[in-house]
Amino acid sequence: MKKTIAMAIVLVFGFASMAMAGGFDKCAACHNGKTSPDKAAILAKFKTADAMIKAAKDSKNPMMAAVKTNEADLKAAAADLGLK
Repeated sequence: MKKTIAMAIVLVFGFASMAMAGGFDKCAACHNGKTSPDKAAILAKFKTADAMIKAAKDSKNPMMAAVKTNEADLKAAAADLGLK
């Protein structure tokens, strides 16, 4: 019984920590260099966080639809990339 409860707690916290991934971690699945530009390409293209956020919001790509309305996530991704 104790092992079952301990396993349940580990699973709950494990899944919760994955759900709390933020910043560029949320973007990395697509921004891998194959589907979309990777981290290096983004850093080469954008010199400031504002420029990257503006480009994301102005994107016509349907894969960006869910992301471009969430400015907090875009700012977190820019910060993770080291853009100021």
